[in-house]
Amino acid sequence: MAQGNVVRTFQTKDHHFDTFKNNAPNKLLVCQFSSNDSMFKDLCVSMKTTFEEVAANANFKDKAAFCELNVNGFKELAKESGVEAYPTFVVLKGDKPMGKMHAGAPVLYYMTRLSS
Repeated sequence: MAQGNVVRTFQTKDHHFDTFKNNAPNKLLVCQFSSNDSMFKDLCVSMKTTFEEVAANANFKDKAAFCELNVNGFKELAKESGVEAYPTFVVLKGDKPMGKMHAGAPVLYYMTRLSS
């Protein structure tokens, strides 16, 4: 059975994130912006499971790379992407935001639309 992607977690924007992004130049970059703030933590953790299930879908293996970003380490990217609540899912093509949605939105449906 074909395997999909694994969600990579990054706490800060550093060379590891840049390498991850550069290794997928022709793929969409799907980011879950999360927060460890007590007000958002439970929702971020609960949505991560769904996010991992979407990433593991073999249909996305050659189309997207998935990562979880701690918003405190990615403030500039979060601002550029219009992130205002957590978790927020942002789809990037290169460095350009292509779409976003906040927790509770139908993640798999949205990803299916973007990957076609």
